[in-house]
Amino acid sequence: MSPHKISQKGMFAAIATFALFASTANSADVRYKDRLFEVEKKKDVTFASDVPYLSSPHMLTQVIQSMAGETLYFYSSENEVENKPLLMDLYTPTGDTEKKRAAVIVSHGGAMIAGAKDDTDQQTVNYCDSLAARGYVTASIQYRRGVTVSGSGMSYSIDSVDFARTVYRGVQDVSAAVRYMRKNADKLGVDPNRIYLIGNSSGAILSLENIYAKKESDFPSYMNKADAPKLSAIDIYGEQGVDSHANGAVALWGAIHNKDIIGDNKTPVLLVHGTDDETVLFKTGRPLGGGYSMAGSTLTIHTPTLYGSFVIDSILTAKKTEHETYFVDGAEHEFYDDYEYEKPVQDKVFNFLYKLASAENSGSTDIKHRVFAQAQNSAIQMGKGNMHFSIARGNNLKYAIMDIRGRSVMTGKASAGQSVDLTALNNGVYVLRVQGEKAIRFSITR
Repeated sequence: MSPHKISQKGMFAAIATFALFASTANSADVRYKDRLFEVEKKKDVTFASDVPYLSSPHMLTQVIQSMAGETLYFYSSENEVENKPLLMDLYTPTGDTEKKRAAVIVSHGGAMIAGAKDDTDQQTVNYCDSLAARGYVTASIQYRRGVTVSGSGMSYSIDSVDFARTVYRGVQDVSAAVRYMRKNADKLGVDPNRIYLIGNSSGAILSLENIYAKKESDFPSYMNKADAPKLSAIDIYGEQGVDSHANGAVALWGAIHNKDIIGDNKTPVLLVHGTDDETVLFKTGRPLGGGYSMAGSTLTIHTPTLYGSFVIDSILTAKKTEHETYFVDGAEHEFYDDYEYEKPVQDKVFNFLYKLASAENSGSTDIKHRVFAQAQNSAIQMGKGNMHFSIARGNNLKYAIMDIRGRSVMTGKASAGQSVDLTALNNGVYVLRVQGEKAIRFSITR
């Protein structure tokens, strides 16, 4: 047929078909990038047992709780402990049958004296749920909080050594969480070579310390106080026999205690920080330092000097180590709660993790030279004449069929081995979307 004799109706159909095919090709759902799954949450999973928690609450904790309704974990002594488990909340993609998935461990903020694994005031729960919906296995961990306070009457203080010891305990806990994921990789459906960290504030400090601090001697010797229990090895708690260090980290306004521990470490990191952060300083300084009025008393906090994202970025850049940054001029601490930055920060974090998780060579740490894989091979199988379809994996997965104009003509749920009849559809071109699978197009002609 001559192109000059195509009818208006035929021209419309041809253009619509082309547009639909192009749209389908460009918007195919991709693991680790798009929301594909519902999410199942399992609370209070033990990842280490018989871990010593400080157990002698300071009177300031009780007073602040009664007056402000907020729990800040202050203690009177490190010599009184109670052995308890370390717990995580585990988020998994519902109906996902992939056996080697990337995993993300999220550590909340709270200056080592506050915060919780299920604290909705932070983005912890949101990040865990959103990433699990994209195909990751995620965990929000409860590391040990609490620092000892000295003084009496109306004047109290926290020593920088005591703060450093609290951070070290947190590093032990994050390392235990990484080992739990790696040791139980088969049971959890996790790739042991794709375990990543996200940390917020104090959680970011712990995440970076996990990446860069390899042994006890990487920490200051002054932390061994004569009147306090020995802190023991970094890997003393939880699973043994596997590596403690994550394969990548996202540090939201984080820092490290010693810039020299970076060395030649090539682990991929994303550093997010505001240049006007006065809580965890962007460059170098003592976080949280100064005096505070609390419950009618004065609390003076001394903290160790920390090296922020600016310093870490400078070192990695000088060493030509691949990494990514998102620094915002004038932004303060935890600016992902600001409406203007909530989505940009999340996009930066999720895109960085997608690049790591979707790499064909998951053992590589060179971001620049990674080859990025798309979705797994489709489990959708079309029957003879496209009169039915089935899926090779999954249970109760949602599906939807759209016609050439984008109108939904059929929806439902399907499980592996079940045949879905399509004989009710008219002749035409359609797009089939199944939860967790790349969309495909098919035609019916009789």
